Amino acid sequence: MKLNYIFLLFFCFSVSLYSLEDSGEVLLVDSVDIEEIALTNSVILHSITDRRGIFKMISAEKWRNYLPRVGISYFGLKNTNINQPDSQYNDIRIQLNQLVYDGGENFHEIESARLQELLNNQDWTIAKNKISLEVQKAYLKFLSNKFKHAMLTKTMERIDKLHIDSELEAKSGFNTELERLELESKIRDIELMSLKAFSAIRLAEIDLKKQMNLPLNVKLMPKDSILEDYILFQPSELINISEYLLKKPELKKSKLAIENLRTRQEILDSYWKPKVILGGYYGKNINGPLPVQNDVFGFNIGLQTQLGSTTNQSSLNSGVQSDGTGIQRIPGYGPQFVGKGENAFNSTNFNLFDDLSYSRKIYEGEISISDAIRNQRNLEITLEAETYKSLEKLNESWQVIRISNAKFYQNAEAWKSAILKFERGFMKSSELLNFESELLRSLDDLCLGYSSYIEATYELAYNLGVSNDELLLVRKEKSKGNSIFNELMKAGYFDVKGKVDQK
Repeated sequence: MKLNYIFLLFFCFSVSLYSLEDSGEVLLVDSVDIEEIALTNSVILHSITDRRGIFKMISAEKWRNYLPRVGISYFGLKNTNINQPDSQYNDIRIQLNQLVYDGGENFHEIESARLQELLNNQDWTIAKNKISLEVQKAYLKFLSNKFKHAMLTKTMERIDKLHIDSELEAKSGFNTELERLELESKIRDIELMSLKAFSAIRLAEIDLKKQMNLPLNVKLMPKDSILEDYILFQPSELINISEYLLKKPELKKSKLAIENLRTRQEILDSYWKPKVILGGYYGKNINGPLPVQNDVFGFNIGLQTQLGSTTNQSSLNSGVQSDGTGIQRIPGYGPQFVGKGENAFNSTNFNLFDDLSYSRKIYEGEISISDAIRNQRNLEITLEAETYKSLEKLNESWQVIRISNAKFYQNAEAWKSAILKFERGFMKSSELLNFESELLRSLDDLCLGYSSYIEATYELAYNLGVSNDELLLVRKEKSKGNSIFNELMKAGYFDVKGKVDQK
């Protein structure tokens, strides 16, 4: 029995004919859209971006240490005692303190804040590259499964018609019971493939939404077709991995981390350097109620040093009371009355065994630097190994595509011959389904090879620290893909009906 068998299977697999499922919000996306959405919705990137302001604030805080510290103070004293004369004292003054020398500690603190900001920038770049890679891999998986699902869905529609015709032939006595059961078995095989494909696409879509941080009720519809829109180029063997590794943000971060640790170590190693603070004051006081009227002014020099675990604080204070009686507030001794003229006091405090942890902190800092250097060397080896693995995967995927192309074309030729035999009644339905199943599997292998190659290029770009476009291995152009499937489609290879009718 000659069936009017029109097989335009592969044309229906293109993205343009993907049907919208059910209801709900539909979001049309391509490879650029999904990356932009994922980066925009990323909680990690937002968190890293927010932290940038912290390091700018730290740097500004440290810069303020170079500026003089200004303060206004008021001191009042009132005594109303029994059997003694009442007394009252008021003092208002402005004070100024300036850091003169700190052994470079503040400079290194500013440098450390700058390095931490650069580290934060590298963290952002690393997170951004990782998110872009993962979402592109999820999108490729989604495209591949979407293509396979659409292919099997269209095949099932045709098989249903073939099944009906087979049942009619069985009732008419043209098919035996064995042939009917054999056909049923082949149909169940393809149904099983369709079921697995449907489950795979749902899982791939959920994974893609997770990578994009999208609600699960948003339905995604890809604009791209993995075999129709991607142009692949043969990988080059002239990639200088060592040169590219220098651009890796992970290595840049490691070097910045070592530099920051060394900066912090400079602060620890300079513990013995003195800190010198110069200060002064001007104000007025009065031995009575406000307003104040007697001028007072003076200066002070503060010195902080450390020798081993012993710390020292010394100060030199000198002032002038223009008239009346003033009160000089001496730390540790309380207020002291001074008369008209010059007054001064000096103090030195040695705190023995005050900082017993200084040597441990220095040693811990040295260990941290050594660990960071060792980790950097290990990171270089790891990154180089991952890059070579990506290259190997890339070359393997290219060979898989080459073999899959040949296999697909051979199965397409066999399927095409089987179609002609089936149309002329020289082949059973179950035998035709054998050829069709093999063609479906070979197309699935080709699709898998394409997605693996594109994924390998993305991983290679990630491991080299460059953009995907810079490698010149994959280019996306609508309906201009260079897969054998797309080339045969454009040539009308699968339009069997016209050739059969001509005969």
